[in-house]
Amino acid sequence: MSDPSTVTVRLPDGSVREVPRGRTVGEILQAWRPEESATYLAAILDGVAVDLDRRVEAGAALSPLTFEDRAGRDILQHSAAHLVAKALTEIIPEAKPTHGPPTDEGFFYDFEVRPLTPEDLEEMRRVINRTARAGDRFQRREISRAEAEEMFATNPHKLRYIHEAPEGETVSVYSTGDFVDLCRGPHVPDTHWLEGVHVLGFSAVQSTEGSGAPPIQRVRGVGFPTRAKLDAYLKMRKEAEARDHRAVGAKLQLFTFFEESPGFPVWLPNGMIVVRELERFVTEHLHESGYSEVRTPLLFDVSVYQTSGHWEHYRENMFLTTSEDRTFGWKPMNCPGSMMIFRSRARSYRELPLRLAEFAPLHRNEASGTLHGMTRVREFVQDDAHLFVSEDQIEQEIRVLLEWVRSAFTTFHLEWSYELSTRPATYLGDQETWDRAEATLEKVLKESGVQYRVSPGEGAFYGPKIDIHIRDSIGRPWQTGTIQLDYQQPIRFALEYQGADGKMHAPVVIHRTILGSWERFLGVLLEHCNGRLPPWLCPVQVRILPVADRHVELARGLLEELRASHLRVEVSDTLETLPKRVREAEVDRVPYIAVVGDQEIGDGTVSLRIRGAKGSASFSRPEFIDRVSRRVRERAFEP
Repeated sequence: MSDPSTVTVRLPDGSVREVPRGRTVGEILQAWRPEESATYLAAILDGVAVDLDRRVEAGAALSPLTFEDRAGRDILQHSAAHLVAKALTEIIPEAKPTHGPPTDEGFFYDFEVRPLTPEDLEEMRRVINRTARAGDRFQRREISRAEAEEMFATNPHKLRYIHEAPEGETVSVYSTGDFVDLCRGPHVPDTHWLEGVHVLGFSAVQSTEGSGAPPIQRVRGVGFPTRAKLDAYLKMRKEAEARDHRAVGAKLQLFTFFEESPGFPVWLPNGMIVVRELERFVTEHLHESGYSEVRTPLLFDVSVYQTSGHWEHYRENMFLTTSEDRTFGWKPMNCPGSMMIFRSRARSYRELPLRLAEFAPLHRNEASGTLHGMTRVREFVQDDAHLFVSEDQIEQEIRVLLEWVRSAFTTFHLEWSYELSTRPATYLGDQETWDRAEATLEKVLKESGVQYRVSPGEGAFYGPKIDIHIRDSIGRPWQTGTIQLDYQQPIRFALEYQGADGKMHAPVVIHRTILGSWERFLGVLLEHCNGRLPPWLCPVQVRILPVADRHVELARGLLEELRASHLRVEVSDTLETLPKRVREAEVDRVPYIAVVGDQEIGDGTVSLRIRGAKGSASFSRPEFIDRVSRRVRERAFEP
């Protein structure tokens, strides 16, 4: 008979421990790994992120969270937002906090308050630093709705959140010193964890509550657990500002945005050249690896998303439209359409693996505060594919995908690593299937000898996944692609194929995107190479500069030869001086600059200047064309 005074806890290394009922997760994790416990800022308890002082009252799976975990970083950013709210309400007591979520870059907190000033910003920073040093604890308290309404009676924003909370959901508040905020949590243990918090700035934003709503001031910031990490970030950020893809993309005339459609990129002619080259790069791999390309509708009746589970788990991020008394959702991902293609006719095991790729616009209703150039948009296209496989084909298909990851990111001179994201708090299916899927992914990662870390609770609602993280030339991490293992949607869509045994079986689906969206990947790549795209991606690969008017005819002849070799070329025959035209080509990031003048006419050569290099070299015309063509054909990263 089991001891009612103890509970069974499963830890990340597979060990099982009997611990006293009511022991906090922090105490359990400290006893498990005392040498690492100082890095734990929160935990995952049965797929749910919790504070370290949460008491364990029943058997559960338990994993620590550190700042190196994605969920851990988000928790610290959210705690930093609370610190900002505490500081602002201290210096401007009439300020009404609204909400303060983590973002890709850090966090923000919105306030109904008078226009802020630079002096307010400096005073906020002073209060933040003082509070961080004080080490105030984040203390959670669960209260009734009536108590919450009384506590926040003067803040209409908090009252709205209380009223919008689902019936039966626990209402909780967190206190930090004398500041109390409505919040689900979790948070870092205390403000000592926030010594690396920095307020980046503030701005006026449009309220989400419609016209007539009071003005909102948004305070933006970033948080780190130490001052040293913050200093390193600020140094990196200064370098990143000089590489900002929004400025570089505008200068190179790749893309733009319209105020009338926020978050929807506008691809300009130069940008479309880059997109088509990325597509060609990916489709070459698809053809070599046995994929078929498909295209599914942009709109589906909501019943499709109810079947897939997106209606329950993703509805708030979807754009909806109504036609003829039916509600349709703009697809936020391609998987439901691929499921319906598989279901559209009888299938045999001989067709598996069935690999369906789709380059289609996807739409996600991202919050306006999270939009950022091309790296966070509302419309995007990604190198998406769905692989329908039998159970015994899973491992080999994932090994092939890991090899494609290696090949793809090596081409772009990017470092990469993997993150195994496991079962979240709310999920489809049963725990046994999830455990098997997670074990399969981890087995392939281990056998492949690649670097990876486990991120508890960060899986998709339908299956565990391997997220792909890249690191750019100034050390910043970015998530791009993902490989997801899904047993649930095939069942929900009633997919089946006839096996070799004559019986019907449900396939398993591998969702995968490698580069991610063209928009995000190009934004990252522009900052990675500071706008100096590899020659094969450049809208203009060669710019020919005739020294004088009498050399224009020769330049145009060379242009035709280069175009015959499938290169993108233009002639700059303006009235500007040659040195100025060379500088313009450098500013435009043109990888190859060809100068032709009297000497080149006389000896049949081309004077080649390579982007970023000092001086030039002379080549015969055939040598010049062969060199440039070969570098482009090989997809060399540098000229």
